[in-house]
Amino acid sequence: MSNIAEDCIGCGACVNTCELLKEIDQTPAMMGKQGVTVDQAFSCSLCGACETVCPLNLSPKKLFAARRKEAVQNNEIDIDEFRYLFPDRKNNVMNTYRNYYGIDYSDIESDSQASTVFFPGCTLLTYSPGLTREIYDRLKNSGECQEIWTECCGKPLDQMGLPQRYEVVQKRLIESAEQRNINKIITACPGCYYELKSIFQPLGINVLTVYEVMNFEPYTGKGACTIHDACPDRLEGRFARQVRQALEQCGFSIIEMEHSKEHTICCGSGGQLSHFRPDLKEKLVNFRLDEARHSGADILVGYCLSCVLNFDSRASEIPVTHVLNLLLNQRGDFSGAKERAQQMLAGTKGEKIWEKIMAD
Repeated sequence: MSNIAEDCIGCGACVNTCELLKEIDQTPAMMGKQGVTVDQAFSCSLCGACETVCPLNLSPKKLFAARRKEAVQNNEIDIDEFRYLFPDRKNNVMNTYRNYYGIDYSDIESDSQASTVFFPGCTLLTYSPGLTREIYDRLKNSGECQEIWTECCGKPLDQMGLPQRYEVVQKRLIESAEQRNINKIITACPGCYYELKSIFQPLGINVLTVYEVMNFEPYTGKGACTIHDACPDRLEGRFARQVRQALEQCGFSIIEMEHSKEHTICCGSGGQLSHFRPDLKEKLVNFRLDEARHSGADILVGYCLSCVLNFDSRASEIPVTHVLNLLLNQRGDFSGAKERAQQMLAGTKGEKIWEKIMAD
């Protein structure tokens, strides 16, 4: 924090690219000196757009991330109010959703000594089971993969200011990988990819994206796509490059939005923003959909399902899908997932389900 306070020159580049900083109307130097409030900390999507425009390569988002952890540690926020999000709890929203709608992978999960596994990530395996199975089947049939690993990478815990719980999840993943002699992990989620890479690369376990190992065959029904790039990918751009290459190889043309690749705008799901600041999340969704419509493309595609779900939940003049649905010519079974989650919690029956989710 002192580094930001001392080194930030107050040029305003990060303020111009961030809706929260515009709202706060302070430079990172000012916030570094005066301190970040708890509300401000949990209003940041931790997307990192500020980092890409800073001429001094400073990271204003770290002010907010550090303040989150401090607020939780000092009991300035009752983070347990959001325990329905904790992926390390037996009863969380995603586990409950899968149980309620009969989404199960026990027929393809295994504790065998598979050297290569597919790690779909919580959002994909919960809200798009059809696509998850299609990806796994193709990986298995091509000989690239022998097993599906239905764990969470733990990133939400770290974002919510719970580093100790996050470390426990990391340790559990490492122990599981070592016990099963895993040496390669394939993932479709950019958030999971970068988390797993930081965990497993030092251990010599290779982490790959599905776009590196899958072959995508051209099919009829071409069109112009505009791509919403996911925030975790903004610095390295691995998914951005691979997704564009796959789309072009399959005959799709690409029209870039004003903000793309490293300058992408958060969809509103980063940092669990939709739970802490739903009003700001809606503003970001609207901003992004406006850019997509103005691009003139036929379809908006994303490679993070959390982003796609945010856009899908809004009526839009432009269709929205996950890029793998497009490349694999698969129906988007994710559509309406947020509405189904609300239906699950509606009425007297829904109240009882919520009580079970929130039970200690």
